[in-house]
Amino acid sequence: MTATLSRPALVVTVDGEPAAEALTRVRAADLRLAQKQRGYLRAQAELDGREPGAVALEVDVVIDERAAQARASYAGLGAARDGVTYVGTPSGLRSLIEDVYAAEVADAVVLRPVGGERTTELIATLLAA
Repeated sequence: MTATLSRPALVVTVDGEPAAEALTRVRAADLRLAQKQRGYLRAQAELDGREPGAVALEVDVVIDERAAQARASYAGLGAARDGVTYVGTPSGLRSLIEDVYAAEVADAVVLRPVGGERTTELIATLLAA
């Protein structure tokens, strides 16, 4: 009989916050790879006799009230991202976070605002709700 691993509660935080620093973080090119990395890290902890902790997916974020505004901001960045990036609205970001947890892609999400001050403000509002 196989032991059932306990699942940590969902944690959502912003890069640089103390809660983000305490998490085991993964940066992946896509959600499938992140899910594999999470599975490996949790299985390795179990093999080592440790309780698996929360594994967090890092997500670069550009959000605005309208998706078109977010896309325009993202296009203006001109830099290629090497991990999961979300460009859209706050409600879409909330849905992504919920899906990441429900599909066991990650137990936590560390948001990395790359869209400037507007993105930072909207993330703060989203997390306060």
